[in-house]
Amino acid sequence: MPLINLEYDNASVSDAEAEAISKSVRDIVSETTGIADVFVYANTARVKIQIAPIEIFLRMTGKKIQNRKELVSAIKKKLTLWKSENNFKHPINLTLIPMDWNVEIGI
Repeated sequence: MPLINLEYDNASVSDAEAEAISKSVRDIVSETTGIADVFVYANTARVKIQIAPIEIFLRMTGKKIQNRKELVSAIKKKLTLWKSENNFKHPINLTLIPMDWNVEIGI
C-alpha cells in the first residue's frame, strides 16, 4: 500500500488546493501502480523555513517498484497534465521513497 505524505505551505497554498492535489495524487498513484489502497496525509507545518509550496513524499514497498525512473516519470506526467487541466499554478516537488517494511493492519 503506497503512503503519501503531502506537506504544503499554507501561506501560498489554500486548504482547498491542498485537498484537491491530495485527492488527485492519490488517484494518480493508484492508477499508475495498479494498487487500490493508497493513503494520503496532508499537513502544513507550524514552523516553516525555506520550504517549497508543495512537497509530495511517496513511500511504497520497494519490491512493488519495477523501475523507479519510469514510475516517477509516469506520475510526473499525470501530475503535469492534472495541473494544466485544473489551472493549478503551484510548483510540486515529488520524492519516491522505496521502503522495506512490514505492515500489520487492524490490530
